[in-house]
Parts: sequence; C-alpha cells; structure tokens
Amino acid sequence: MEISIFAPAKVNLHLTVLGRRADGYHDLLTVMQPLDLGDELVVSDQGPGLALTCDDPALAGEDNLAQRAARAWFAAAGLVPAAHIRLIKRIPVAAGLGGGSSDAAAVLLALNALHGGALAPERLVELATGLGADVPFFLGGETALCGGVGERVRPWPEFPLLDYVLVNPGFAVSTAWAFHQMDLAWTKQGGRNKIKCLSGSTESRDWLLANDLEAVTLTAHPVLAEIKTVLRGAGAWGALMSGSGPTVFGLFGGPKQARRAADRLKNRSGWWVRACRGFRA
Repeated sequence: MEISIFAPAKVNLHLTVLGRRADGYHDLLTVMQPLDLGDELVVSDQGPGLALTCDDPALAGEDNLAQRAARAWFAAAGLVPAAHIRLIKRIPVAAGLGGGSSDAAAVLLALNALHGGALAPERLVELATGLGADVPFFLGGETALCGGVGERVRPWPEFPLLDYVLVNPGFAVSTAWAFHQMDLAWTKQGGRNKIKCLSGSTESRDWLLANDLEAVTLTAHPVLAEIKTVLRGAGAWGALMSGSGPTVFGLFGGPKQARRAADRLKNRSGWWVRACRGFRA
C-alpha cells in the first residue's frame, strides 16, 4: 500500500525573534502561510527497513529529515521499520521556505495514515517538535500564528490566501548561521526585541510584513535588497525575505498580476522565480 502526499512550502509573513533561550534555541513569534508550491512524497509500507530515494540524489542520504521522521515514527509506534519514501523535490534547499520540515511532517502524516492512525495527533506533534521548529506547523496545513521555537501553533483559518512571486538568487543560507549573526548583533542593539502587536485586521499591512532575520542576511547578501526593489517595481505591494532566506517573496493583488510579474523576472540570470498562492489543506 502507498500514499502520495503533498508537502507545501511556506513563507513567513511575520517573524519576530523574542530572545535566545538557555537551551540555545530562540523564542519566536511568526505568521506562516503554506503555499501551493511543494514537494511530492510517495510513501509505501514495503520493507524491510527504511529507504529514501529522491530525484536529487544528493538529498537521499540517511540524514534527510524525511528519513529521520520515519525512524522517529516507527520508534514511537513500537513497530519494526518498513517503509520506502520517494521524494520529488520542487522546493529549493536551504531557502527559507521550509522544504525539509514540510517533507518530515508529510512523512509523519503518511505513515500514520498507512498504519491506521497508530499515533494520536498529540504524539505526532511531539515527534514533529523533536525534528525541527517548523515541522509542527506543517502538520496543520493552514496559515497559523506560531510561538515558542515554533511548536506552539495557533491556526488562523480566516487569514486570506495571498498571491506571491518567489525569487531565490541561487545560493543557500544556513538558518543556524543567521541566528548566530543575529545574536552578535543584539550585543549592539539592546532593547531591540519587542513583541509586535499581531492583533487586528489582516487588511492592515503595516504590522504584518516584518522579519528580524532580514537585516542579517541582507547585510551579507546585498542582492536580496535588489530583489525586493525589483519585485516592488514589478507591482508587488510588499516584499520580504522568508525565514532566514535567501528567498524573497513579493505580494500581489491577484494571481494574474503575480504570473505576469513572474514572467517578467524569469529572464534574470541565476534567479529561480515562481508565482504561487497561499494553500489550505
């Protein structure tokens, strides 16, 4: 038996870093929206053992987060590992779009479905939290306000599905590096970390688009500031880096405007460009 499951990318429409915890992680306040762009996973219960194949062979190693999720699920269920995972990769790697975390969540959901819901939803959340900060969010499949290190997920079903153009400049950015650089910056910016007010109507855009990590990554990679300018010039009403970057998204008034802007930007050398829309499972 096998299950095909969609693993959406995400963008951070808002990301405030509240502080560094004693365990080395960071408390966050973030609004994330899944996208209709994503990876595809085909998970089967064939065995023995665990195997992962990918259309990008470089991602098929034992440390792939999807395979780690499978090992965690079987250990929690008390079952002998027996699964094959085929990953079709469409989300850029180390891009601030949550691809690895989404793949991991998809594997947890697929294995649980293949085995008749052997683990309760609360247990899946515990496993997801142990795998990575964004993984619990992807279990829900909808826009959410997330806190803690990302494990506290409050769904926001009334939030509108927005239209985007994503631009990735073709290099990777390490999340750990970005947070480390921000910690260094805080030594010169006391009092910087304030909880922004996230209440109120989504029609008010001023409070929404903010990312505390953006200044760090833009300082190291000035091309990202150029991308933001280009997106606004193409008609975006707002532009922001997602997560720790380097992907930058522009927000557009509708799908036609987004597709038209993406077509204009696709001739930029070395840039990966996609038009997409918010997603709700």
